[in-house]
Amino acid sequence: MINLHRLITRLFPDRRPDWEQKREREFIQAAKSLKTLKVTPEGGMSIDPEELRDQIIASREQLKHLVHKPGAPSRASKAAGGVEVEPEASPSVETPVGAMDCIEVVAWRRLPSGAAVRYVCLQSTSTGRFAVATASLFTEAIECLPTWVDGNANRQVANALQSGGLHWYATLSEAMDAWDAEL
Repeated sequence: MINLHRLITRLFPDRRPDWEQKREREFIQAAKSLKTLKVTPEGGMSIDPEELRDQIIASREQLKHLVHKPGAPSRASKAAGGVEVEPEASPSVETPVGAMDCIEVVAWRRLPSGAAVRYVCLQSTSTGRFAVATASLFTEAIECLPTWVDGNANRQVANALQSGGLHWYATLSEAMDAWDAEL
């Protein structure tokens, strides 16, 4: 059997790059280290979820230094200049939010006319509040909004973050309603 394997490797050498072969060997070694891994004759695999959970928790602990925690100071960029905070009673609050402190959220709303509005919103990871950065109106097969709203959504989101003129709301629907009211 060993001689047959040697003959096959000489006749059909593995021409993949070294990094790919190394990655495959590491995967095979990792799979062999799983105690409860079972393979069926048909090729199906099963593993005890508890063992998998333990592996994930151990990996998280090893790599937790790579994760940026919300609310922690960001090393990548500084927050925009300070902005005054409105009184607590107001639903809209403007706060300084850094470019790395937001998650992009896309929301859709169907209008009574049958048109649809696509909102590109931001959610602050530190406060959980929402702001609409840009919106697009879709009627039938065409997009029709004023040219100042139309265009490259990514550029508009970046401009909104840099200008610091975003109005932050407690819920996504409040932010969308406020955007609609401003139009």
